[in-house]
Amino acid sequence: MENTNNYSNKPIGEWKIGDKDYFISFALTEKPNWFRRKMAWLFFGLIWIDYEGPKELEDIKPSKGIKRGITKVIPKGRR
Repeated sequence: MENTNNYSNKPIGEWKIGDKDYFISFALTEKPNWFRRKMAWLFFGLIWIDYEGPKELEDIKPSKGIKRGITKVIPKGRR
């Protein structure tokens, strides 16, 4: 069984697209090289954000950007 508590398994940065309250982000454990960061920004508008250090890594919480969808139920008798 792998040790999941070591520092190498924790994210070091994240890709982010969107603005303050409405965004999509995902974290990575390896930093992409400068060319890939520039191309992702140029073609997709993704911004790479580095995490400062271990203290900031402990404070990572789910983002506000993801919300649950609403399912509408339509009665069978209606056309």
